[in-house]
Amino acid sequence: MSLVASTPAIAADLRRPSTPQNLRVTASSSSRIDIAWDTSRDNVRVTAYIVVRDGARLAKVRAAKTTYHDGSVRADKTYTYRVRARDRAGNRSKISRKLVATASSAVVVAAAGDIACDPSDPNYHGGTGTSTACRELYTSNLLVNSDFDAVLALGDLQYNSGSLDDFNDAYGPTWGRVKSITYPVVGNHEYGQSNASGYFQYFGSRAGPAGKGYYSFDLGRWHIVAINSECDEIGGCGTGSTEETWLRNDLAAHRGKCTIAMWHKGRYSSGHDGDNTFMQPMWADLYRAGVEILLSGHSHDYERFAPQDDGGHLDNTNGVRQFIVGTGGAFFTGLGTSFDANSQAHQNTTYGVLQLTLRSGAYDWKFLPEAGKTYTDSGTTSCH
Repeated sequence: MSLVASTPAIAADLRRPSTPQNLRVTASSSSRIDIAWDTSRDNVRVTAYIVVRDGARLAKVRAAKTTYHDGSVRADKTYTYRVRARDRAGNRSKISRKLVATASSAVVVAAAGDIACDPSDPNYHGGTGTSTACRELYTSNLLVNSDFDAVLALGDLQYNSGSLDDFNDAYGPTWGRVKSITYPVVGNHEYGQSNASGYFQYFGSRAGPAGKGYYSFDLGRWHIVAINSECDEIGGCGTGSTEETWLRNDLAAHRGKCTIAMWHKGRYSSGHDGDNTFMQPMWADLYRAGVEILLSGHSHDYERFAPQDDGGHLDNTNGVRQFIVGTGGAFFTGLGTSFDANSQAHQNTTYGVLQLTLRSGAYDWKFLPEAGKTYTDSGTTSCH
């Protein structure tokens, strides 16, 4: 009965919906632009909105939703958006005013290491952990609930021996939820399996060539170098070694870019195992090439250093700033009260990740604590 009665009314409806107003950008990054607009009015009912980008139809958004997430943009490119409303009878509004928006050149990444407990660990509790250990689920929630462009996983990702089964059972349901955007480095615990086989099988090509574990890639306008600091497993890290030679050549080929290096065992650390002097040739390579940041784990704490030169001296002009981010969730190790000379921030009571916003010629950092915690550390620095 209602269908028969409504058909003539729809057929007779020739009134356009009102034009969408207040078209605006609500969020943007190097890979997305989010837009929104106010609800259009109609004498019957608006059923959809047509989103137009650069003069071509991009998408249909069903009413009453008045937002659109454009995930097909490219960094630094400018786009023009317009929107029109459509009602039940197919009447279309006039098209909205133009909205001009540019995708940012910045990329936002998260970094941490020392992450997932062995499922046999008494603190594991089926993946929910305790209040002080096996917190990988909670640190991974920081990644899943944010819009990161990449995740840098800083080694010792799966305790105790990095078996493929444990990666699938513990790391997989937590940090593995962002595996598609993860770039890992190998740690000492991964070598609990011969040749770190579980690690290389789990991450595949993202882990670099099997048996090597070092590689490089670009994120936005930044260059990232991933290094294997388990030197005994790959023929050494000394000057002239295969890996060190590769690092020097790679840095020389990308000299004009702001650069991040990441390896598991930090060159400097006030915590567990202290300074890893065997990485000195690599550290010197970073300094000579003008690298901005070194990211490491191994010490299960968070520590930020001032920029340092190739001898470990303060150098705010050309130095490499190192972050230890061993707060991925597994457990904490001792930090003590005696800190390296250029250590500027340090804690071993709060799990979390380091957020880096990589802009053209500069970067911002911020430590993000797991939910319910308050510790943070933040700042900004220009590239050399």
